[in-house]
Amino acid sequence: MAQETPKPASASSEAPAIRAVLLSRVFEENGLRVEVLRGVDLDVYSGEKVAIVGASGSGKSTLLHLLGGLDTPTRGEVLVRGKRLSQLSDTERGHLRNEHIGFIYQFHHLLPEFTAQENVAMPLLIRGAPPAQAMDRARMLLERVGMLGRLGHKPGELSGGERQRAAIARAVIGEPDIVLADEPTGNLDRRTAEQIYHMMLRLNEELRTAFIVVTHDMDLARRMDRILTLEDGILKPLEE
Repeated sequence: MAQETPKPASASSEAPAIRAVLLSRVFEENGLRVEVLRGVDLDVYSGEKVAIVGASGSGKSTLLHLLGGLDTPTRGEVLVRGKRLSQLSDTERGHLRNEHIGFIYQFHHLLPEFTAQENVAMPLLIRGAPPAQAMDRARMLLERVGMLGRLGHKPGELSGGERQRAAIARAVIGEPDIVLADEPTGNLDRRTAEQIYHMMLRLNEELRTAFIVVTHDMDLARRMDRILTLEDGILKPLEE
């Protein structure tokens, strides 16, 4: 049975930025059937910060992939700004991700042949923005995350913290409605992770972007508006 997570008081009557309805995902391999998600319901609103915690292998990354349209649910539905992902073509889902969803991964996934500025500008360039405009916007964001002196450096010339800062700037350059972050500080030392925390929280406040953050780091999770736990395929509020 689905476990509905509570609606935040600040949401009032607005529609959620992203909604999951009775979301299930079953994997079958070598005759084995594993139900990773079982009827997940989730509403996340503009400007809200939600942490999802749970044991390794509990399905947290699977849930993010479904929310971002990178995977297809076995049952249930994901709606982004009221649009049902199941009713969109692959091309339409790609456009929707580019315009409304930003992704931050544990591993930065920056393109090695491009500079930090070019990597950050990439979502706008894919969208068809004029190159000069996209590069100016990338420069501004990189300056805001303390990387003005690293614009022309390629990923291999950047530290781990710098690469993650660039990845976060890339995720928000298009001012998406939602950012999906999968262990964004998982490979960083505590000092660098703290800097990333503050940057994410500041961008959330300034842009009103909703953040859904999968993390094992309870220090980061406690800075979110809600903490949800995924256990036995069911998403529910964390009881501490």
